[in-house]
Amino acid sequence: MNRIDRLFAILLTLQHKRRVRAQDLADQFEISKRTIYRDMSALNQMGIPIAALPGEGFELVEGYYIPPLMFNENEAIALILGSRLLTQQAAGSLTKSADQALAKIKVALPDQVRARSEALTNIFGFVTPSAKFDLDNPQLLTLQKAIQEKWVVHIRYHAYQKDEVTERDVEPHQLFYSDGIWYFEGYCRLRKDIRAFRLSRVEKLNLQNETFSKRRAGKSDNAKTIKIKIRFDRISVRWVRERQHYGFQHEETLPDGIMMVYEVHDVSEIMAWILGWGDSAEVLSPKELRKSLRETAQKMANLLT
Repeated sequence: MNRIDRLFAILLTLQHKRRVRAQDLADQFEISKRTIYRDMSALNQMGIPIAALPGEGFELVEGYYIPPLMFNENEAIALILGSRLLTQQAAGSLTKSADQALAKIKVALPDQVRARSEALTNIFGFVTPSAKFDLDNPQLLTLQKAIQEKWVVHIRYHAYQKDEVTERDVEPHQLFYSDGIWYFEGYCRLRKDIRAFRLSRVEKLNLQNETFSKRRAGKSDNAKTIKIKIRFDRISVRWVRERQHYGFQHEETLPDGIMMVYEVHDVSEIMAWILGWGDSAEVLSPKELRKSLRETAQKMANLLT
């Protein structure tokens, strides 16, 4: 237990018990009496009136209490919707904890707030992937430990669109979830740069007996982006806005349509998305992307003739 959690737990103990001995608190939190005295001093410095009674223990000054944790209607709605979304998308022990936490929150809400928040949240529905992600996945748990404690991991990784498997040592920095897929990012010692790895392509993942001291910057941290300009006809613009590419920056009005500007690190990030719009999209720049799209379209035409 970290110190902040322990201080809060000591405060709750003092509120529920009239008087507590330092030795009893030390036994409860498995720390020394000297640490308890330092914790009491810290609480006093935070403005919490704790009286020390020689030979008897500690107690809160009469009349002081911690106000109960209360949520307004919007806060309750946010918590209920967030918990519901998590339990619909995820599996594992954490989802059970979310249900238990939500039950405690609902009990603490005033009747009127609880009734209104439940009525409103029942209006919302979430369309989520049929396959839930497992928060108890062994690889996910290993990566959490590695990121928090800065352990180097060794992975066997299958490359994208290549029948190539590589062995790599990675200093992991972050986990992220996007469109039903888990990724982790870190410094790849093989490529000597920051890389993102799709967890489903990791065939093996093990903690190494080595830690790293701090997050290393990679060459890609300062890499220049490529600016792409695409003209869409006015009929398609509405649908493009609904299925917008993540590299979108802004749009400008042209006499014959709308120009949208994108920024990516590599043109391969956006080529398939552009091709999906057919002749509704015209790449204005850069010329290299126009050439690559023309060659790809020609290959597709050859396959269909």
